Formats: sequence, structure tokens, C-alpha cells
Amino acid sequence: MSDNVIPRKPQITFGKFQNVDMRVGRILSAEPADGTNAPCLIVKVDLGPLGTLQSVGQFAQVPVETLVGKNVVICINLGTREMGPHLSEGLLMGAPHPDSPTGQHQATPLFVDDRVPPGSVIF
Repeated sequence: MSDNVIPRKPQITFGKFQNVDMRVGRILSAEPADGTNAPCLIVKVDLGPLGTLQSVGQFAQVPVETLVGKNVVICINLGTREMGPHLSEGLLMGAPHPDSPTGQHQATPLFVDDRVPPGSVIF
């Protein structure tokens, strides 16, 4: 096993997994989030009939113009989280960005086909 491989987490039941509410969201805007420990973006996300919310996360390595208008996967039932002076209302799902600086967890979002309507359930 390589040093950078993270071991599997403990197994959970399918019922517990079903409690996680992941949806398709369309990014409306993304801007730098000043005052966070690592470079972050404030991302406004359209969830269709569920309204809009903001997510604050380490997506600063991704050019804003490649984010706006794209569909992503977002978890919407984890509650709010303070990110420096900002409030994150949903967890935009991502994978490690290949150019993430050491000591940061910069990510690239999990994109969804643009034809899927915002608010659609991820299963």
C-alpha cells in the first residue's frame, strides 16, 4: 500500500447511506472566500425546486469560468458549517485536485451531465 492511499472506512448499512441527501446542483456563481485557512471559493448552487444555497470549499484550483453553469453533486443535509467568516450550507462533493499544494485539500468537483435537472436525487 502506498503512503498516500487512505484505508477504507468502516462498513455502514445501506439504510444509513440512504440518510445522506445528495442532489444535483447547478453552479450559479463562484467567488474567492476571504478569511479562510486555505484558499476557498463561495459557490452559489441552484437546487431547482429546493431553492439555492451556498457551499464554501477548497475549489480554488479550478477556474471559475469552468464551474459556473455546471452541474455538480452536493450533500444538502449535513447542517451548516463555519468556514472562516462564511457559512457553508451544503457540501459540494469532490475528489483531490492533482495540483493541490502540500498541506491543502484542494478539490475538483464531481460533475453531472448538464441535462440532469437541478434538485435531482443522487443514487
